[in-house]
Amino acid sequence: MVPFKFYTSSLLVEITGRRAEDLPSFLRILREIDASSIFYHVHHAFREYSFAPGQYSNDFARWVSEELEETPLAEKLASVNIKEVTDLETLRQALIAIVEKYLAESPNNRKALPGREFYFLRNTGIVIPTKYEAKTIEEFALALRQVGMRSIYYHFFDARLRLGHKTNDFSNWIRSNFNDEALAARIEALDPYFMTLDQLRDRIISFCLPRKKGNFIMNIISRLIKIS
Repeated sequence: MVPFKFYTSSLLVEITGRRAEDLPSFLRILREIDASSIFYHVHHAFREYSFAPGQYSNDFARWVSEELEETPLAEKLASVNIKEVTDLETLRQALIAIVEKYLAESPNNRKALPGREFYFLRNTGIVIPTKYEAKTIEEFALALRQVGMRSIYYHFFDARLRLGHKTNDFSNWIRSNFNDEALAARIEALDPYFMTLDQLRDRIISFCLPRKKGNFIMNIISRLIKIS
């Protein structure tokens, strides 16, 4: 049995020097830009905890809606099923196809106002081990309550898509070490793009701990946190 080691990550965000003032220039840069830029603009709202249901979660959709006033296109960009995408080039091609089709059907060229262009950023992730480690499902659930939200983000978002994993690290560990396909599949079925990180964490904990046992252990943790 291999213990689950929780990691977190820190991001260094850089300006690429590329900017788009309209859809044709946006499409041109989207074809060429480093894949880490696409990852950043689609995911950072979740990592920074600035996503709320009902809002456009990715920067591309938000800019197209607010600055170009192309709401139908924004909705299409926001509706890409990222959960089913396991590599960034596939995500890039999906976004490109949406913009190309839209331009073919609506060949206007509305420009963003000066200073409101889309500025492409990219990021470099620095992976850092935490002090938390688990050898059992119960220890895993308790550690999950203690780790920071960026650790949950790393194991559910970053590792799966950026590294090409077809599942999240949690399900992979449970499946590999305990052969618990049912629990691994329940966690795998969660769609992190439609909930906050704390909601995601709470759902996973509820799957891992029986209700009564979970409540008892969580009460102990709460008391320990207050004492410390």
